[in-house]
Amino acid sequence: MRAARVYCIAVMWITAFGMSSVAHGEWVIGRYAGEFLSLGAGARALAMGDASVAAPTPSSAAYYNPAALAGIEKRYVEFMHASQFDNLFAYDYLSLAGKLRGGQCAAVTVLYTRVSDIPLTRLADPNRPLSDDNRVVVKSETGDHELALMAAAARPLGASWKAGVTAKLLYKTVAGESAYGLGFDAGVKRTVLKNVQVGAALRDVTTSVLAWSTGRTEAILPSLAVGGAWSAELRSLNARLSLAADLDGHFESRGEAETVEAGLLTVEPHVGLEYLISNTVALRGGINGTDLTAGAGLNFSWLSVHAAFQDHADLGLTHRISVAVAW
Repeated sequence: MRAARVYCIAVMWITAFGMSSVAHGEWVIGRYAGEFLSLGAGARALAMGDASVAAPTPSSAAYYNPAALAGIEKRYVEFMHASQFDNLFAYDYLSLAGKLRGGQCAAVTVLYTRVSDIPLTRLADPNRPLSDDNRVVVKSETGDHELALMAAAARPLGASWKAGVTAKLLYKTVAGESAYGLGFDAGVKRTVLKNVQVGAALRDVTTSVLAWSTGRTEAILPSLAVGGAWSAELRSLNARLSLAADLDGHFESRGEAETVEAGLLTVEPHVGLEYLISNTVALRGGINGTDLTAGAGLNFSWLSVHAAFQDHADLGLTHRISVAVAW
């Protein structure tokens, strides 16, 4: 109970501080302001098309659905490194999840993306128009860095329901300017049958904000993800087959990022499957929006290693490697 009180006090203090920091300045809807928060977490999830709302791993629950933390018995640590879009930028993820002394379950997750060597250009003579003898030149280079720190807690609600919440602090810096932000996610999960689970996660539930040093404030609108997961033991093959499907709904037009549009609602589907042999070797495949994904994993008593890739038609390949430890 003490941990819960400390958590609530911290959330209220952060909220008050965040709101006071954005009380003045220009407010806009940042269509892609929170895009780095939609990259997924862990190689296993990407290999399965990023369909993880109903049954995420314990270490990725703070990201996908904090309700999935409820009831975990072990401690989990997972680290992932990703090379996105033919090495255009790098993405790292670190998460720790476990049960607290009072029986509550919590997790801390860090997401970090970066793009290096971004050229800043100008005309050779800014006072003259563009021409053959006044071309664009590289003035300098900069980098883009985006960081999210998440803290999640969850508890059971009755025999079959679970609920959880994630608080997240956001930080960005590019071209000498920086931004700080705050947001919250909430999730629920239910076991419908012995081998069927459903879940829902409302992300940026209070409309997350990013306050820039320029005085501009970007709002990240809420989005809703719903999903289901099914698994079955194939005893004759000493294997288990798992299927998962999610729908991510955004209450805004997303331009080129749209997959399915219905008025002001845009929907992105995620579908994945996993074939686990002898509880050790996993083969995975899926569809993430419109892109194919695939991967594999090795599970041992306390260690698991996962690899995944996604082929994007315009941006090239994404590779992810993650390592998880449980004790």
